[in-house]
Amino acid sequence: MATADDYAKWIVANANKKGTADFDTVTKAYQEAKASEVATPQGYDFGKTISSALPSLYQNTVGGLVDMVSSPLQTGQALSDIVAGGVYKALPGPMQRGLTAIEQSPYNPLGDPASLQRAQNVAGAVGQDYATTYGTAAGFQKMMEEDPFRVVGDVSTVLGGSGAALRAGNIGGRSNAIANAMVRGGELTNPINMLARPVAAMVSPTVDPNVRALMAEGITPTTGQILGGGYKRFEEGLTSIPVIGDFIKSAQGRAVEQLNTAAFNRALKPIGSSLPSGTTGREAVQFVSDKLDDAYGKLLPKMTVQADPVFGTEIGNLRQMVAQGAIDPNAVRAFDRFLDTNVVNKFQGQQAITGQTLKQIQSDLRERINLLGASTDADQRLMGQALQEVQDQFRQLVIRSNPANAAELKAIDTGYANFKRVQRAAGLTGAEEGIFSPAQLQNAVRAMDRSKDKSRFATGQALMQDLSETGKVVLGNKLPDSGTPYRSLAALIASGGAAGAGYPTLAAGMLAGPALYSAPGQRLAATLLTARPAGAAAIANQLRANQGIKSGALAANQLANQAALAQQQAAGR
Repeated sequence: MATADDYAKWIVANANKKGTADFDTVTKAYQEAKASEVATPQGYDFGKTISSALPSLYQNTVGGLVDMVSSPLQTGQALSDIVAGGVYKALPGPMQRGLTAIEQSPYNPLGDPASLQRAQNVAGAVGQDYATTYGTAAGFQKMMEEDPFRVVGDVSTVLGGSGAALRAGNIGGRSNAIANAMVRGGELTNPINMLARPVAAMVSPTVDPNVRALMAEGITPTTGQILGGGYKRFEEGLTSIPVIGDFIKSAQGRAVEQLNTAAFNRALKPIGSSLPSGTTGREAVQFVSDKLDDAYGKLLPKMTVQADPVFGTEIGNLRQMVAQGAIDPNAVRAFDRFLDTNVVNKFQGQQAITGQTLKQIQSDLRERINLLGASTDADQRLMGQALQEVQDQFRQLVIRSNPANAAELKAIDTGYANFKRVQRAAGLTGAEEGIFSPAQLQNAVRAMDRSKDKSRFATGQALMQDLSETGKVVLGNKLPDSGTPYRSLAALIASGGAAGAGYPTLAAGMLAGPALYSAPGQRLAATLLTARPAGAAAIANQLRANQGIKSGALAANQLANQAALAQQQAAGR
């Protein structure tokens, strides 16, 4: 059975037959079919809206403008008919009749009855179209199914135009706020933005500063982690799908390992070293510890340390704080005994020690701090914290006693400070084989912040917090399960599970997984998403801005589309 659209196409194609019996029959059938469609709403077909979306978006953003440019004379005539028809419809009845009489008068040499009739027909067709589209539920439903972006464009045009008119009235107060809201609504619903914004994002994407900070450290997040938001949640959802999920988890795990490497290199960089490629987990912990000890060991023979009043005062204050604290007296005595035996009494005669004794003091302090810190007894842990303060005061004394080696000592000390945080993270429960998550590094950074009430951590200034926090934001809190994509793929095929998984899923895993989530693919995707040549940002900003131009282009586009529709409907009268 023919539809109204079928009849309309025939009418346009056979406009030269106007006035014949066939033309009148088809015109009547068109009108009846149109009325029937409007009167009988069907169930809303969302799938039809989806399938119509791309053609509709094109037609309501650039399609009408293309038609306007490609057929300027025809479009110009149609637009002038719409304007003339709109003016005619806006006149009072007597003036309409007077104008008609003047145009049709044989005594008026400038009269043009055909133009007037055409304008009347076009104005009537436009009015009828709006009435049909927005005057009934069925008409609106049909337009949403077949041309959804025309509805969006009409909403944007009405909101933007009405808001601009209200704003131009300069009424002020609440009316001005309403005008601004309407203009903003017009910008948000303008379908041209639906093209401009993605294009702007491709020309110069807005990259999260946290992502840039991680990439500067040599860490390559996955595509979803770079894009964030819904993209990141979608990627996370894909991890549960066979094969492709394993590739994603493998890429996520690679990013976490790179975070581990960056953290270890924070400890090695001050002494001019770096972690060898492929060294991870406990092996990395041992490598960094050995490197720092070697650097310190090479420097020790060149140094002597002499106790000074500052050191004596600080140690005395520390003893007093421990004695006055709510701590078991036995623990206090144990603290004093260790301090005297392993630190204070090492200074003999001239109150000076050599490099070898210095190394022994540092080693004894480190071992006892680690032992007490792992204790389940609260008093023991407090003693460990007190010895950490002794360790800091001793390091400062070493630097004061050896000004010629101060820079090198400071570098080693900085490396040790960073290392202790990484070492702690690698030893936490859940850090499998010494590989830690961003959240575990964050926990270690917070635990080792010795400022009052963790004030440095609270203000984001704790040592290594910049790395742990950005890692947590971008990469997530947890260590991803180890992805074994090729083994999973082989098992899936061998077990006959490919049919159960579904061909699209398997195809996605085999094609998208290796391409996008392999190490080279991950780097390429990150580069494409974050790196752009100079000037790209300026172009993108222009695409994102210029709302006035976009509104004007939309209005011209909608008008051009309306002109074409009006011509088609007028031809069917």
